Amino acid sequence: MRKNFLWLTLLLIAGLLLPATPALAAGGPPGDDGIVIWNEDYTLEKDEWVAGDLVVFNGDVTLEPDSRVEGSVIVWNGGAEVKGTVEGDLVVTSGDIYLDDDARIDGDVVCSWSCDIEQEEGAQVEGSITEGIPLDDLRLERPRRFPLPVPYPLTSSASGLRAVLGWMLKIIRSVAAILVVAAVAGLVALIWPQATAQIGQAVVEAPLPSFGVGLLTIIAGTALIVALTITICLSPVAILATLLLGAAGLFGWAGVGAVVGERLLQALKTQEIAPLWAAGLGTLLLSLIVTGMSVAFCLAPLGWLMTFVLGCLGLGAVVLTRFGTMAYVPMAYVPPPPAPPPSDAILPPEPQSEEKESKGDEAEHN
Repeated sequence: MRKNFLWLTLLLIAGLLLPATPALAAGGPPGDDGIVIWNEDYTLEKDEWVAGDLVVFNGDVTLEPDSRVEGSVIVWNGGAEVKGTVEGDLVVTSGDIYLDDDARIDGDVVCSWSCDIEQEEGAQVEGSITEGIPLDDLRLERPRRFPLPVPYPLTSSASGLRAVLGWMLKIIRSVAAILVVAAVAGLVALIWPQATAQIGQAVVEAPLPSFGVGLLTIIAGTALIVALTITICLSPVAILATLLLGAAGLFGWAGVGAVVGERLLQALKTQEIAPLWAAGLGTLLLSLIVTGMSVAFCLAPLGWLMTFVLGCLGLGAVVLTRFGTMAYVPMAYVPPPPAPPPSDAILPPEPQSEEKESKGDEAEHN
């Protein structure tokens, strides 16, 4: 199980996301590299054996007496009736486990998500038996003597099987969160298309003011929430302020995602760009990028920096546009008007015209 950690994790996630996929492999004779069954039951007959792991999605597994699986048995959305031998672990999700008198499990038995175990007296289980989600023994530890706040690997005193389930739940939770954020962004753009567009326009036309205002908003909002939380009587106001700051950040993230989605659809030469699809697609793409970079060990600081910068941009655009209710107009430079001349200034004498000078000469001559 420990050797097939990544492989089993991907298989379990695929079984969750694609429960209605048609059968990809029929229940043929046992193979030397393991068997993967989709959307049908599988029975390992008497005196038959499987050299690798037996993985079944959306189906039941039956191991007849004197049958043997040299690897592990993984059943997703199905039950397992074991009368033979499993040299690895037995994992059943959303199903029941029945262990006959002749059953023998050399590894652990895990029964999670609406799963019940029925074990006869003669059944032998060398490892541990766990019902429910086995996350009690999982511990998260940071590597020591490392100065940068990079993501740390999952370390556990539990078995490799529990580590598989822990990582599986973590990945499923992250994927679900990304999909929810993208769906919320699409709904926001559908309900308030003009406001979302104005927020995205502010991000594009005024990135520096948006980032600065967003950073100041985060600092001021955090300080205000901490001050309100310390005061016990004003703690409900702190909760409201936290919700408001979170809603503004989500609105800004949707605005940034709308800009990315619109540019992407324009690059794909889409004729009609609906705000719903632009915001949903752009937010989904951004969330996948920053989440993937944050999970990668060497790219984690860059992913966190990207999340912080884009978050400040979106939040600042929300503040500058008053939650998208008004378009942000940058302040243009207007030169000051010229100063008027002072009232006591000595004005130069006006020059006399040639006509006046000729009349004066005639008068003197007469």
